[in-house]
Amino acid sequence: MLPRPLENFKKWINGGISRRLLFTSIAFWIVSLACLAVVIFSTGQSEIANDISQRNVHLASMVSRDINSQINSFNSDLRTFCSRLQASSVDLKTQAGELIGLRLASPKRYISIEYLDIDDNLLFNINDPVDDLINISDANVVVDRVNQPVDPEVGRICDLTRGMATYISEVHFTRLENAPALYIGKLLNFPTGERRLAVFEISLDDIWQRIDLSTVGKTGYTCVVSQQGLFIAHPDKQLIGSEIPAEIEPVLMGYEGFTEYPDKSVNKTILAAYSPVGGPLGWGIIVAQDKSEANTPLARAGGIIGGVWLALSALGTVGIVVMAKNFTKPIATLTQTADSIAETGNLTKASMAERDDEVGHLSRAFNGMIQKIKESEGRVANAATEERNRLARELHDAVSQTLFSASLIADVLPRIWERNPEEARQRLDEIKQLTRGALAEMRTLLFELRPAALADADISHLLRQLGESIGGRSRIPVTVEVDEACKLPVDAKIGIYRITQEALNNVTKHSGASCAFVSLTKEIDKVVLSVTDNGHGFDTSSLHPDSLGLKIMRERAAAIEARLHINSQPGHGTMVTAEWTEDSGQD
Repeated sequence: MLPRPLENFKKWINGGISRRLLFTSIAFWIVSLACLAVVIFSTGQSEIANDISQRNVHLASMVSRDINSQINSFNSDLRTFCSRLQASSVDLKTQAGELIGLRLASPKRYISIEYLDIDDNLLFNINDPVDDLINISDANVVVDRVNQPVDPEVGRICDLTRGMATYISEVHFTRLENAPALYIGKLLNFPTGERRLAVFEISLDDIWQRIDLSTVGKTGYTCVVSQQGLFIAHPDKQLIGSEIPAEIEPVLMGYEGFTEYPDKSVNKTILAAYSPVGGPLGWGIIVAQDKSEANTPLARAGGIIGGVWLALSALGTVGIVVMAKNFTKPIATLTQTADSIAETGNLTKASMAERDDEVGHLSRAFNGMIQKIKESEGRVANAATEERNRLARELHDAVSQTLFSASLIADVLPRIWERNPEEARQRLDEIKQLTRGALAEMRTLLFELRPAALADADISHLLRQLGESIGGRSRIPVTVEVDEACKLPVDAKIGIYRITQEALNNVTKHSGASCAFVSLTKEIDKVVLSVTDNGHGFDTSSLHPDSLGLKIMRERAAAIEARLHINSQPGHGTMVTAEWTEDSGQD
């Protein structure tokens, strides 16, 4: 005699064939799942442990090789730079200019540069913000300013560098931001016999961020240990500077392996893979993970069990599946298409657009959305490619060529100085002009990369910097005069700047001019831009509408509702004028 609740349940099951089929299917699923679970869980433990150890040791090895490669890259770059520095003039202004250029080239890498004589007397240091360095037009500003006393740590680095020529310090943390950094000391031996010391403070933020991203699972993390057996990078900032567990000390002796140890602070067992970084640092990489989470492959086994379970269950529930399939398959297919797009990024259209029901309408709407996304991606990709190509051309045609010319002059300058000091001084002035032009060109490119900075800058500053960069690149003097009363909205300012840029580019490429003049004046109700050169000019009546950058200038002028005029005669130069009225573009 069954209890009353069970008796009622039995009656409900027997009330219909579909209910009995459902109950039989559920019973079959449960028995099948139990059998599969016993088989898989009993045979999978060793495979799981082996998989975890191989994966984490491989990750630790990859991270260690990456760090070693980056440190070697830092050292190699500095070695190449210091060789060039030793080959240049020992004059402090020249040295300061080179070091300022180095910091501007990699401002995120070089926190500060200390430059000392062989007796540890500070000649100058460079730790200014990048924006301040960009505005320094004469390196003597850095050389002549009052320097602070030598930091004791810098002095210690200098003592070690004198005996080793190159010294790489342990990690330290900056005072203000507590950011990781290290010192690299370089001994400089000049052809004149003079010896100096340069100490570079290198930021490790990028390396540390990449280490933080090298994780496994939800509880996994990657940390770095020093040669002294202390944590120097760890997600838990309180553990930085503490000693590592004894179980992972083999990494300090250069061994690679896998171990586990109890973490009493959180009452968990930690699985740790370790690998040495190698090189002069003696660091070690630890990839750690909570052991309980490491058993997640069992969950994958559970997924397999579930899949097999579902397959076996289909044998007892064919009728139910067949009836449900006609209703759920179209929605499932559309869902799978959406999931595939989310996972792979491949925009695939749904295949039920020919249906006439609600699923067909949804499928056609989905396909229309996919088409729109593809078109938008194409436009964005083309715009990004064009912008990258333009910046690459600017770097090659402007900064790279200017610096190459300056480098060639600097290479022959010592021999010219021996023969003719006066000519050498002229070449020094030429180098100064080239480097200032390159610096101005680089500032211009930085503005191009930061549209917000371009919008915030004053129009007079933008035009003067543009003139200086064009003049430095082409060696055509460009005079810029701006009426301080010219106050322009952002759109008009950028349009005027772009028109000036294109006009000056045409001057350097086509005019054959020996000088150019840019003026921006404020009249009663308008602002007038004028770009004039003394080149050979041309016949405007035979000018093709798309030649000499005219199309670009007209588009820029039309965008801000300005009037563009081009006046030129053969042999009498060219004048480009743009007039923008204060009510242009307003409703």
